[in-house]
Amino acid sequence: MVDVVLDAILDTGKILPFLYLSYLVLDFIEKHSSSYKLNFLFLKNLGPLFGALLGCIPQCGFSVIAASLFAQKGITMGTLVACFISTSDEALPMFLSNPSQYKQLGLFLILKVIIAVFAGYGLDLLIHKEVNEDDDFEIEVDGICNCANNIWLSALMKTAKTIFFILVINLVLGVVIYFVKEENLSNLLAMHHTFQPFVAALLGFVPNCAISILFVQLYMHSALSFGAMIAGLCTGAGVGMAVLFKNNKNTKENWTIVGYMFVIAVLCGLLIDLLI
Repeated sequence: MVDVVLDAILDTGKILPFLYLSYLVLDFIEKHSSSYKLNFLFLKNLGPLFGALLGCIPQCGFSVIAASLFAQKGITMGTLVACFISTSDEALPMFLSNPSQYKQLGLFLILKVIIAVFAGYGLDLLIHKEVNEDDDFEIEVDGICNCANNIWLSALMKTAKTIFFILVINLVLGVVIYFVKEENLSNLLAMHHTFQPFVAALLGFVPNCAISILFVQLYMHSALSFGAMIAGLCTGAGVGMAVLFKNNKNTKENWTIVGYMFVIAVLCGLLIDLLI
């Protein structure tokens, strides 16, 4: 159980510097622009593309930031989904630590970006909901004040509040996985390849890096198909999904994102297994 607590602290600590730097940059931009628009970061029509590329960066820091920005209507739903789908948490470091898997790593990254971009633009076409362009507003992630215009302190407070929430999530899920046992999760996925993408896509929503590590390990041991691994990692946005439900009060939007990502992940997983 001690290992569970230590792992939760370590996993949370990995994204702490990234979160602080991200909030610092956002606060700096907001402070130095009298008519700041979040579209400046995700150039309107290029939003899903930027979201997909940023999501590829290891860890789930960008998915957390994207969730916070979407809750403020600063980016489109398609941009958020693109970032979520391309996020792979610990999967990329797992591949990088195994040189024999570099060929699969390249294919993995290409497919994730392609799926993320098409899914993001597709959702924006379906929803037709614009980001906030008419009113000036401040970036106040989690509703924290701007701390007397001190961006260093403001970013620190925003980071502290978000990181505490992430730590709690990691602790709770770590305890659950500890009692459920990874072997049982492996057995759950050890079924006919046709059904693997469905189960993997469902498990991918669990906001814990242990799940993404499990997917890659099972794939490397030929216990999980490549398509099923992709399906699971397409829904594996790390703690970004948990932050979305915490910050965005529009429950219908949140569940629309979950449902859309699940359908895309399963369909792509099945298609990839058929073609590869």
